[in-house]
Amino acid sequence: MLVVLLKFAEVGTRAIFVVGTSYLLPLDQAGQFGLIVTLQGLASFAFGYERHTDIQRRVVGAEPWAFDRAVGQALRLFAANYLVVSPIYAALLLILMGLSPWLICLAIVVAVAEQLMNQAYLMAMVNPRYRPLMGLAVMKNTAILAVLAWLMLADPARLGLGDVLVTWAAASVGTVGVAALIWIRLRHPHPDPGPCMRESLSAQYRASWHHFLLGLVAILALQIDRLVIGAVMPLDQVGVYFRHILMVSMIYQVFNIAFLNRVLPSVFALAKRAPLSDLQAIAQREYLRVLVFVGALALAGLALHLMTGDALADRFSLVPAYFAGLLVMSCVRMRADFNGLILNALHKEAAIFRLQLISFTLNFPVLVGLTWALGIPGTIASGITGAALYLALTRRTLIRQDRESPALAT
Repeated sequence: MLVVLLKFAEVGTRAIFVVGTSYLLPLDQAGQFGLIVTLQGLASFAFGYERHTDIQRRVVGAEPWAFDRAVGQALRLFAANYLVVSPIYAALLLILMGLSPWLICLAIVVAVAEQLMNQAYLMAMVNPRYRPLMGLAVMKNTAILAVLAWLMLADPARLGLGDVLVTWAAASVGTVGVAALIWIRLRHPHPDPGPCMRESLSAQYRASWHHFLLGLVAILALQIDRLVIGAVMPLDQVGVYFRHILMVSMIYQVFNIAFLNRVLPSVFALAKRAPLSDLQAIAQREYLRVLVFVGALALAGLALHLMTGDALADRFSLVPAYFAGLLVMSCVRMRADFNGLILNALHKEAAIFRLQLISFTLNFPVLVGLTWALGIPGTIASGITGAALYLALTRRTLIRQDRESPALAT
């Protein structure tokens, strides 16, 4: 429970920072910031190579020294990934936004730090000794918010993209430094330092290859629209899109933590003995709660818009129809994610990968074509189409699974 609360605090403070910054920066710089956040997420994912999945599954419950050794060896893999991925990340920042070398260096520092702190959370999920590292992420985000708030109060017109990246990078370096000291004190040395039990980099890459592919397709399916927008639209329109999509993405993060992950243990436990219909009933009940939650937020947003007239929308270049379309897309995707959760419980990871790859491949040309022709409305329409396609594929797979094996216990 403590880990979940800490993650809520970390996600909440980061979401306030990301969304708030996109609204405070000038529109073209908001577009640049949104692209940096998107590319940073992709770079951090590539740095981590989904190595945590194999570590969690293999050494959960093991002796403390064995867990710490696995984490230490993973750090060697991360270092190798930094050397390979960082130049690619830098090239994308230069091509898409034309950032200066200084800002590119700051963005790389941020991506590395964010990846390391996310790994700390993932390790804390299965090893309570690592929980103090999670508190650092909350402190880092809070410090960033405090500095940016001070800059805004001191000179609202001065805040720019450079100020944001300098603040973010400085807080990240300090956080990683303190985290390294804490980890050194937390770790347990091997009781017999004589034999060398180091796992090779090639063995680590092989062990996490399938997990990496699954995660890569999933993250591209959720974020490729932002890259396409950044590639074909002017920066001011990119800023408009990110002011909408980042707000909706914050809602999607709440869904993952408060709804999907909350029922995950129950679904996984029931999958060993209950019929498929019981799992689907849990997913349906939880999805109704999701719809109530999203509906309440939509009504609150509509009320705020009606009370302020067009003043708020004009001030921040907001379009209520964009929010509506993105919420519909998210709700469709959330329902498909519940189907994916059930398939995961049935050990159908290969099926999930195949379905995500099919829906992504079929929808990508639709995304590019509609974005090129219609701009932001086309991007949103293609997002709804892609989510609906993935939902239809996962539902069809579950129906087939139910026909083949009506009772999982048998």
